Amino acid sequence: MATTHRKRGAELEAAILKAAWEVMQQTGYDQMTMADIARAAHTNKNTIYRRWDTKFEVISEAGKHYFETHPDLIKFAVPNTGNLRADLIALMTLPLPAVQAMGIHNLKALALDMFPRVSSVKFDFMNDNYFQRFLNDILINADKRGDLKTPPAEIPAAAKGQPTLLMLSYVLSERPYDAAAVVSLVDDILLPVLTR
Repeated sequence: MATTHRKRGAELEAAILKAAWEVMQQTGYDQMTMADIARAAHTNKNTIYRRWDTKFEVISEAGKHYFETHPDLIKFAVPNTGNLRADLIALMTLPLPAVQAMGIHNLKALALDMFPRVSSVKFDFMNDNYFQRFLNDILINADKRGDLKTPPAEIPAAAKGQPTLLMLSYVLSERPYDAAAVVSLVDDILLPVLTR
């Protein structure tokens, strides 16, 4: 009689996260259920609910897991090309592999699912994300080179929040977020706003 290996701990969690990612790719975030994830992971819903309260939490964690196990897809480093425009283009290009891997429709559904939680939980995404952190470093470097008229500390937070908001607007409207969109966003919006 063959015995089946029962996954536990980190092995079980990795299997659930892998299954969640695969179900999202096959079914779509908006259509998938916790039961779908459980079936694909060969476990039960209770096991999943012990770790995560919502599919938003599972997929958020599954996305982190996916990109950690596929480090070649996203290279997170502060752009420092010696030119503000090139740095901003590099910054806005960073999420392109994630957008392609997840799919714009899944990202939109995930973002829409996230918004009801904004007021109910501590939500720092808009102020503390890699766009904001990297942009701050880019602006400091640009200021050192003399590329800015206003010191980074005096640039309004609303202006510094533009990269995140622009990316989010593309996701929510399901417009193509590609290299051409990035150049347009940088030339038409970010450079004029940040260098005035």
